[in-house]
Amino acid sequence: MTDSSTHAAWTRKLLVLSIAAAVIVSTIYLPQPMLADLAADLGVEPTLAGVIATTVQAGYAVGILLFVPLADRIHPRRQVTIQSILLAAALLISAVLPGVLAVAIGFLVIGLVANIPQILIPVASRLSPPERRGATMGALVGAILIGIFGGRIVASLLVGVIGWRWVLVVFAAFVLILLPFVRRALDVELSLEGEPRRYGRLLLSTLALAKRSPVLMQSAVTQFFIFATFNSIWTVMVLHLTSGSIGWTVLGAGLFGLVGLAAGVAVPFVGRFIDRFGPVPVAGVLLLVMLAAVASAIVDSGLVVLFGVSIFVATWANQSVLSAHQARVIAANPGRSAQANTLFMFFVFLGGSLGALLGPIAYAAGGMPLVAAQGVIFTLVSLVTWAISARVRTPTLSTIELEIS
Repeated sequence: MTDSSTHAAWTRKLLVLSIAAAVIVSTIYLPQPMLADLAADLGVEPTLAGVIATTVQAGYAVGILLFVPLADRIHPRRQVTIQSILLAAALLISAVLPGVLAVAIGFLVIGLVANIPQILIPVASRLSPPERRGATMGALVGAILIGIFGGRIVASLLVGVIGWRWVLVVFAAFVLILLPFVRRALDVELSLEGEPRRYGRLLLSTLALAKRSPVLMQSAVTQFFIFATFNSIWTVMVLHLTSGSIGWTVLGAGLFGLVGLAAGVAVPFVGRFIDRFGPVPVAGVLLLVMLAAVASAIVDSGLVVLFGVSIFVATWANQSVLSAHQARVIAANPGRSAQANTLFMFFVFLGGSLGALLGPIAYAAGGMPLVAAQGVIFTLVSLVTWAISARVRTPTLSTIELEIS
């Protein structure tokens, strides 16, 4: 097979995996654009309905820790198949549950099994040409961001017509329709990393990476606070845009997700800079950009156009930093890429669940300016941890194959 045909084949596989990652990750963000509809249907206040957005993020974090390490021992094609079927079932069951507590538990289960993108990312990194690993990471992270906001837009368009319960049915159908294509993309010979071990020992060895890999933990702590900022702002976005000061409809507020969607389209371009300059300096620059964007949201939250620009930049910077850190973590842990990505993303979504919890609380106390001020504090903490991690040498992405061998 020629280089051009190999490149084309990999591009097709990456496209399928990116679409699957986008659709699947969108399921854990469905409560955010449907918050008002969920609250009305379940007979509770929007701030109480916000617990659903928190439980699905917490479930996702725990699911990453429990299930993603298996990708180092089970062929990803089999694992993705099983989890996709479970995810579709969880969506369908949640669609018929009564009461806010039952729905919150249903979304907790959705989060537990929806961590498929975190299985696909290290697999794609291993399958991609070494010189394209940064670009591959950027493409998948960008696809995930497109899924987050594309899902918001689709849910916003549908929820007013068919209700939130049928929206879950539609997304369950999306997951099942994509499954045969994902199975074909993953139908490859792929050696499993490391020696086979019992599940308990596998989980313990994953947790042990926290001690053995300073790069992993410093990147994880940095991204914990960055993702808390991201989630705290976007969790209350519909509430902010439909408030009296702005007065948009729920549909209009949902379509504001186009801002995040545009940011997602721009994320893959960062991969080129990661490959050229390395993840650490790129992450540092992006953290400063995000700090400026979140700080500007304190003063322009009532000016929709300027606020949209601030949120676009903050969202793009957040996901681009994630791409850089993920590339760094995987490169620093050859032979344990799925386990390293597991622990990293566990901390990321733990931060996301914290943001989903604190965002509505800050919004109730002081509106979007207070949410943004909270984000500034989180971002400053991230800059401190980045400065510490910048002193730790990271293997280059182009030499990871040599390290594995």
